[in-house]
Amino acid sequence: MNSVMDAKTLYRPLTRAIRQSLGVLSISILIPAIGYAGDINTISTDRTADGSIQVHFKLSSPLSGSPDNFQIDNPARVAIDLPDTTNKTGERTQKINLGPVKSLMMAEAGGKTRVVFNLTQAIPYAINPQGNELTVTFKPAATSNTTATGLAVSTMADNNPATAMDRGQSIDFRRSADGAGRLLIQTSGPNAPMKMRSEGSNIIIDLPNTRVESGRFGVKDFATPVESVDVRPMGSGSRITLKTRNAGEHMAYQTDNRLVVEVKPVPKAEGAQNVGEKKYTGERLTLKFQDIQIRPLLQLIADFTGNNIVVSDDVRKNGNVMYVAPTADIVARDKAEIEARQQSQQLAPLSTDIIQINYAKADDIYKLLESASKTGKTSADGKGGDTAQRFISDRGSVTVDPRSNSLIVTDTASALDRIRDLIHKLDKPVKQVLIETRIVIATDNFARQLGVRWGVQAGFNRGNSTFGLGSTAPLVASGTSLPTAGASTGTVGTAPTDWMVNTPISGTPAGSLGLAILGSNVLLDLELSALQSEGTGEIVSSPKVITTNGHTALISQGTEIPYIATQTAGGV
Repeated sequence: MNSVMDAKTLYRPLTRAIRQSLGVLSISILIPAIGYAGDINTISTDRTADGSIQVHFKLSSPLSGSPDNFQIDNPARVAIDLPDTTNKTGERTQKINLGPVKSLMMAEAGGKTRVVFNLTQAIPYAINPQGNELTVTFKPAATSNTTATGLAVSTMADNNPATAMDRGQSIDFRRSADGAGRLLIQTSGPNAPMKMRSEGSNIIIDLPNTRVESGRFGVKDFATPVESVDVRPMGSGSRITLKTRNAGEHMAYQTDNRLVVEVKPVPKAEGAQNVGEKKYTGERLTLKFQDIQIRPLLQLIADFTGNNIVVSDDVRKNGNVMYVAPTADIVARDKAEIEARQQSQQLAPLSTDIIQINYAKADDIYKLLESASKTGKTSADGKGGDTAQRFISDRGSVTVDPRSNSLIVTDTASALDRIRDLIHKLDKPVKQVLIETRIVIATDNFARQLGVRWGVQAGFNRGNSTFGLGSTAPLVASGTSLPTAGASTGTVGTAPTDWMVNTPISGTPAGSLGLAILGSNVLLDLELSALQSEGTGEIVSSPKVITTNGHTALISQGTEIPYIATQTAGGV
């Protein structure tokens, strides 16, 4: 009895646990089915009456909207992203060989399937999702609208008609979570044609039918591989140049009316370390042993750090595996890494870039590059010293164009970056000094004068006597009458022609102040005059000269006059 009860007691919780497990299992099965859209079951191709090539994708369920797509010209490809779709055709590649459409490839990643069409040339295409079928139509090159440069103008389905000119509405730059730089270009159509290529460390994007507002934008503060974005008009479109540093993979894709150019940083290998650089991390471990064997000691270190330590001559860095070897083996391994990098430089592709020199002379910069790229230098003791940093590799070359003051550099991408950085530091405007002089003829003839003229004339009669007061001139002159006594009987004569004090200023007439007092029998005149003159100099010449800071400048002006000189033997 007790055993039966125990069995029931065990059976009920077991049944409940199974039901709960089935419930959890059913939920886990339904959850992915909610976001699932469909499968690609079959792919078929045909050619229409007008010569267009159509590729039909048969899906298990309709798409929610028009899929993301983009086109590149070199190599000519069209990529279409089908979200939440898997490939059930059993083939990853399929040959088409109809006109310019050669083949297609399919790859699944990140919950979507990307379909890539390989073309012989860039041609217009249209995407038309209808129910459970997605149709991609490629127009033949003979009937397509091509630009003067041969780039095809993409056309869209009827619900997205193409325009002859896409006017860029805005441009934006952002940083992704993984440190990549994203350039966002708003266009008027979802299939704006573009062409992207790399020149050294620059990424050049040509938009033949999209006009973006010109300008130069610095984006260093975003901490991405992109340092600046330069937009310039090019014909009816625009050219965008991305100046990058330590850039890795870059790609372009279009989502609806937004063109996205993404530049990712160079991936850093886990545990990678430059040769000669040592970096220690983690907690410090102190061990005290006496006569311990090597393997137990390494096992203790492995248990403390959580790493796997393999003691072998063939072990290399990989993840959390430590490499333990004698010093000679480690030195040999580092030497092998250096030789591998040198071999990769020998196999790296060459690029050509034209570097404009703005302030210095291109020939001077060329000489500096040549001298800095010598293979070695001699130390003070006469022995060979350290190897100098080579800006130009063994495969590189530099040509000077004196007409445009430019350098034509052909080298690997890393060498071009070093040369650009060096020229950017050297090609700076030098401070200049303006020296201005004045040649002046100056005179000193300052003069100040003050003059006074004063005279009085008076007279009166007393009986038969006449009295007068005046200058040394005769009291009664011709045509002159003395003042008579009494205001009612006498008359005032004319002004005196002679002065009692006569010391006027000489030379140029000057201002004067006169005073006359008329009494019954008195005439008084007073005149004060003043003169002040200053001599001024004359500026003969004002020569100017501009020289570089720290250099001597010479001003020379005049006329050379030849003359004949005779000299006897012996200098006499």
